Amino acid sequence: MSKKRFGSKVLAACLALSTLLVQTAPLVSATDGQEKQVEETAKPVNEVLAFSDIENSYARNAVNRLVSLHLISGQGNDRFNPQNSISRQDIAVLLTKVMGLQPHSVQEARFDDVPLESPYATYVYGLSEMKVMNGRSDQTLGSTDPLTRQELAVMLSRLMKAGAVKKAPATSDVSYSDEDEIASYAKEAISDVSNQRWMQGNGGKFNPNGIVTRADAAVIAERILDARYQQAEQANFALNTQALSVLAGMSEQVKVTGVQGDKLPFTPIFAFDRPELGTILADGTFVAGPTPGKGNITVTMGYKTVTVPVEIKIADKPPAPVEGVGEVKADSATTTPTPATEAGKPTAESSETKSTPAADKETKDPSEPVEPSEPGEPSEPAEQEELINVAPGSFTSVDTFGQPDSYFREIEKQYPGPVGGLVTPSQDWTGYNRQFGRKVTVALAEAKPLEKVTLTFKHQKSSGITMPEYMDVEVSLDGKAWSYAGRSLHDVAQSETKIVERTLTVMLPDVETRYVRVSFPVKVFTFARQLEVWAKSSNHWEGGPVLLPPPSPTQMMEDKKAGNRVENMLLAYSGSYGDRGTWSKEDFLPMVGYRTADGYMRDQMFDTILFLPYQNMPVTKDGWQSYMNDLFGSGKQLDALNKAMREYNRLRGTLYTTPTQENVVLALPYPNASQTNFGKMAADKPSLSFNAATIGEEQAYLNRKQALEWYFQELQKRWNKEGYAYLKLEGIYWFHELIDDSAPKERELIRSTASMVHDNALRFYWIPYFGAPGVEEWKSLYFDYAFLQPNYYNDKPVGLDRIEGVLEVVSKYGMGVEIEGDERMYKDPKFYQIYYNQLVAARKLGMDKNNVHAYYYGSKTLIEAANSKDSVMRAIYDDTYKWMRGRFDRDDYFEAKEMP
Repeated sequence: MSKKRFGSKVLAACLALSTLLVQTAPLVSATDGQEKQVEETAKPVNEVLAFSDIENSYARNAVNRLVSLHLISGQGNDRFNPQNSISRQDIAVLLTKVMGLQPHSVQEARFDDVPLESPYATYVYGLSEMKVMNGRSDQTLGSTDPLTRQELAVMLSRLMKAGAVKKAPATSDVSYSDEDEIASYAKEAISDVSNQRWMQGNGGKFNPNGIVTRADAAVIAERILDARYQQAEQANFALNTQALSVLAGMSEQVKVTGVQGDKLPFTPIFAFDRPELGTILADGTFVAGPTPGKGNITVTMGYKTVTVPVEIKIADKPPAPVEGVGEVKADSATTTPTPATEAGKPTAESSETKSTPAADKETKDPSEPVEPSEPGEPSEPAEQEELINVAPGSFTSVDTFGQPDSYFREIEKQYPGPVGGLVTPSQDWTGYNRQFGRKVTVALAEAKPLEKVTLTFKHQKSSGITMPEYMDVEVSLDGKAWSYAGRSLHDVAQSETKIVERTLTVMLPDVETRYVRVSFPVKVFTFARQLEVWAKSSNHWEGGPVLLPPPSPTQMMEDKKAGNRVENMLLAYSGSYGDRGTWSKEDFLPMVGYRTADGYMRDQMFDTILFLPYQNMPVTKDGWQSYMNDLFGSGKQLDALNKAMREYNRLRGTLYTTPTQENVVLALPYPNASQTNFGKMAADKPSLSFNAATIGEEQAYLNRKQALEWYFQELQKRWNKEGYAYLKLEGIYWFHELIDDSAPKERELIRSTASMVHDNALRFYWIPYFGAPGVEEWKSLYFDYAFLQPNYYNDKPVGLDRIEGVLEVVSKYGMGVEIEGDERMYKDPKFYQIYYNQLVAARKLGMDKNNVHAYYYGSKTLIEAANSKDSVMRAIYDDTYKWMRGRFDRDDYFEAKEMP
């Protein structure tokens, strides 16, 4: 029987099953809590129970988590029935989902008790093709039979191999007191899964013939899911090329392999950003069109992406045609006749009365012709056999990252796009304003083997419209349980002044699915049109099982955390002074998380880290570059913070559930106006001078501005390249602590820098000192946050009335406040008293509540307190945490004669 004939019938049956582990499993009694022996990871508190009968079950956390991800469900009447047995066909559904094996239509029924029409067919036969699940000798699966523990161990061992899960090293021989009861065919498998800590039995026994309960299955499935998350996060792969140079009309393949030739845990996904120049196929074959130009292939495996630049060249003479390929051109809805605009409703391009996205910039009509970024005219698209855009007319929903904002939504109404939404074949652009990003979900009429997803974006910097940094694609059979397919990247710089269009395309290996979700970030304005979902009538993929990871927890949480604001920001100086200015993972861990004296990671500590250089950094291009290189160095600074946040989430039990991302603020070095030899921006240009006395005020201002713009652009490139999973770039810091009226056009420079920062949807920070010139102007200088340094913590006789003066300034001008300390508070009773008196005064005056705080400790001073065994020193760390949380309870000031 053909795939085409049975595909839709089987997939329709799958939809009926997709959120269930069926409710027909036999009610066989089972052993109690076989997997209790394995230590469970701490889970978030205040967890809502999904079912009424799991409150006292050891599987409660696993069940709730799998339910939240729509990977498992109950058996009706608000019950999960954790002690019921799980059948062989039910475990096939669960293992398929946690492994990310994509279902596809079945051609032939090999088991008499799993017909093609069965809702279990795609799951059972998918695992059968992977050689994970075998049938009985009587040509049946034993589909409704309960599963024994040794049978499950064998399946899991095979699953490890099929999913390229690395075997855990055997620290010692696995032995169970009931080893004699284990069948010979299962002994090696039980050893493997025991070392992997996927199954370990209870009370020293494995109980091989015991029945696997639904509770057991949930706990084991969660462990497999965590292993898949880890594989996706740490995915490492090699490519056979770093760049492609292809003659027009020819093809070359990008091959993906394991770094050491080992099996890949997930199916590689390919994307391309210039379909007018060529096509990337699902197996990595790039077929060049007739037009010369440059583009970018993106390879995604797990959560890791690599970009391969592509250049299409014209041969001296026409190349011989590629056998079986012919001339391949882009599929584009731009060739489809554009429907008339709804009567009386002007589009964003045609309206003359509407304002452009950036009212304070040069205005341009977004519909004006696009300047090609490469020479040559785009080739005409050609039809591809059996390929059809199934998106038009589909139900589409659009969600923001984070809470929607009514003001920005009103602005968006000026650019509504075509009637029918983003999936409508139309030349009209849909405008999206701020709110961090969008998730566009398309519900197709029925499941189809999808080949590619495309979306066209516009870049028009003069109107505040910029290309999103990426486009992500996810797929789902039921619209609930999602898999992450891949990402498409491009090379359009945010600083590009030309008008550019890019159609980002993610190729799929004929994944049979019904729901597609496209995500992209929005900084200020993003304009998009023609979301296309291309499908075939039947599945032609011959590359083996398609394995995709679940959506990244950090990406899933991005929309929830997108609106997070800074509350407690720690200043981290780096780039000089050896160990003092080199932050490690171990340094950051007690700073990002509050660690109790007995080592328990109880809560978050500082939610934001401000990285800034020491004052001795040279004001030269080389000096700035050196600091940046140190900032992005391996194993320190930002990389160390990212690793510390991963460990923090692991210790908190949120690594693969609801991971916390640390906010990061990066400093812009200050272009000191006395510098006359900053360095060359280009080899054929002179070294920049910032000195107005030698080159004039206007040129000095322009040179300072150019240096800052260069550094900011390089900073963003490096940040985007690293792709820190547990860090979120929150803002940029202005390094100078006062407004220097002797510097050329200082205020204009600050406002220009602020606009540059805001154009990239980042916030602008400043920390002036008490009494600094310009403090009262901070809002008019376009800073988003300003913290006041009290300068109370010093060796001069500054009275407590300073704190009162600071509160007056902070209240008057709406500022945050900086808490100050350094290593002297451990060595000198005077500074110990000053530090605590600062906390007491701030608490008395209400500065510990409803304020945003910055914290200066010289360098890594507070780490010493966190790690100290001395009760007095350790109390500094504990009391600082209490102060942050509004629980600091000291009311009296330290007297000068009082000793700690």
